[in-house]
Amino acid sequence: MAKFKVLQPFRDKKTGEAYAENQEIDMTVKRAEEAMKNLKKWDGEFLERVDNKEEGE
Repeated sequence: MAKFKVLQPFRDKKTGEAYAENQEIDMTVKRAEEAMKNLKKWDGEFLERVDNKEEGE
């Protein structure tokens, strides 16, 4: 799991969970990439990784 900061509010299409701006959330890198891909049609960035990337991720 990795830690991400929410830059813009959004609802996770897969889980239905709503995330607020500036909230820190844990999700896998793979899931975060999938969410960012789905949100790409909207303007701006939605997630920013805030933990240090470990080797092998």
